Amino acid sequence: MRLKDFIKSNVWLSILVSTIAVLACSCQAYENYLISPMTNSLRNSMLNSFIYFVFMNVLMAALGYLLRYLLGYLFVKQSQGYIHQIRNKITNKYFLTKYNTTPVSEMQNRLTNDINMLSDSYLDSLINILVTVLDIVFSSVVIIKFNFYLVFLILGLASMVLFIPKLISEPLQKATNEVSLKNSRYLDIIDKWLSGLATLQRYHASKRMIATLSFNSHQLEQATVNKEAKSDILYSINTAVNMLAQGLVAMTSGILVLNKQIEFGAFFSILDLTSLIFSQLLSLTTFISKVQSSKKLNKRVLKSCSFLLAKTKNVENLNFFDSLSIKDLAVHFDNGENICYPNIKIKAGEKILLSGDSGTGKSTLFKLILGEISPSNGEIVFKNGVGKVINPDLTQIGYIPQNPKLFPGTIIENITMFDSQLNKSANIWAKRVQLTSDLAKFPAGIDTVVDLDKGNLSGGQCQKIVLARTEVYNSKIVLIDEGTSAIDSTATQVILQNLLKSSATIIFIAHNLTPKMHKIFDREIHLTSNK
Repeated sequence: MRLKDFIKSNVWLSILVSTIAVLACSCQAYENYLISPMTNSLRNSMLNSFIYFVFMNVLMAALGYLLRYLLGYLFVKQSQGYIHQIRNKITNKYFLTKYNTTPVSEMQNRLTNDINMLSDSYLDSLINILVTVLDIVFSSVVIIKFNFYLVFLILGLASMVLFIPKLISEPLQKATNEVSLKNSRYLDIIDKWLSGLATLQRYHASKRMIATLSFNSHQLEQATVNKEAKSDILYSINTAVNMLAQGLVAMTSGILVLNKQIEFGAFFSILDLTSLIFSQLLSLTTFISKVQSSKKLNKRVLKSCSFLLAKTKNVENLNFFDSLSIKDLAVHFDNGENICYPNIKIKAGEKILLSGDSGTGKSTLFKLILGEISPSNGEIVFKNGVGKVINPDLTQIGYIPQNPKLFPGTIIENITMFDSQLNKSANIWAKRVQLTSDLAKFPAGIDTVVDLDKGNLSGGQCQKIVLARTEVYNSKIVLIDEGTSAIDSTATQVILQNLLKSSATIIFIAHNLTPKMHKIFDREIHLTSNK
């Protein structure tokens, strides 16, 4: 979060907020000024003047209250709009970063806890700093009207009060950052354990999960308590210095009254103005400390918002693709496992059945082709019709993973990926992947809303939807990893026949195909274990 970005998010609203802040603080200062003539009128038995100044004092108080209420409302409106922009930037970066490996728990923490903490520590502190500074300035102007030299005393004491936050701002900053880190860690632990809740229940292993969650929850609790303790220490120190400073100003003002250098009523105005100045100085030091404590967290959020798309070579459309060759390809993993692949050449339009025992690297080969992981040795080469090596647009490769991913929306939206212009094609491919009979079971048919929480679709239905999605987008290369494992053999036979009629290059991983299904592929590539 940055002040200039906050202002740019709604310039006119920023101007309005600032104007209202000036008016509200001037009302407060004038209200305190009126105490002097009101007190003098009472002392001199001037009833009419006293009533007038009481009325004006109440009017200024009411007007100031209303303006501060309006100020708070408009500021919240602008800050929420700015926060919405930040969340959009973070999600856009997450979406546009190719093969993003950012943990979901980190994204959740950034979009919720971190932004909420910054809203409290940074944005709210900014408007409070503006208001406190205006209160201090206007109150000082009024005190100058009573006695010019008093302002020097107040400014000297103010310097002492403002110095206090530096004593503890660094520990408070570390404490704030620690809360964010512990919260992120806690969310990550929750995600990792609860994603396997069914397995834990099956083996009655919940004790370990509960112990782990409890331990990390306790660490988050301790970090939060530590942060609040640092804030309380800062507040206590500021309060003590503040009270001492107000006492010195009150004593000096009393001496000036006794020496007849200021009016009797001015003494009470000065007391109220001084109380406001130093209470606002106390608040100012707290708000400044909050802003300073949020620096590290703010940098992390800004990093999540800003990004540069990496410069890459010009990619070519897969319409020009003619062949895919795998040469001396190998992958070495950190755990010591190695996978080596035979040299393979696949021509455009071929229908390949990729088979092999578990662990021979079939799914890993797909990730290599997609560019999700890099090979340790060898290369994957794409060539066009004239034999020239091309740099393909890998996003045009259709990929159906073992666990198909659906999104909140209707069935047809999951097929078209929210592009309504593809609705006609979606209906055609829903029929070709044998989804029609499944849709007949739902009152809304293809417009049925996918309920990700209750799971209103079976595994086979999900696979059919993703198969239709890939074909709707007319991918020139389609990689299918156990894409029909949850579909019965009869439907699988029909689906394969329809898929293989297309002009796309299809590489299909499967274990449950019948001999008859094997024959409809152009050829089979069988991987063996030669790690």
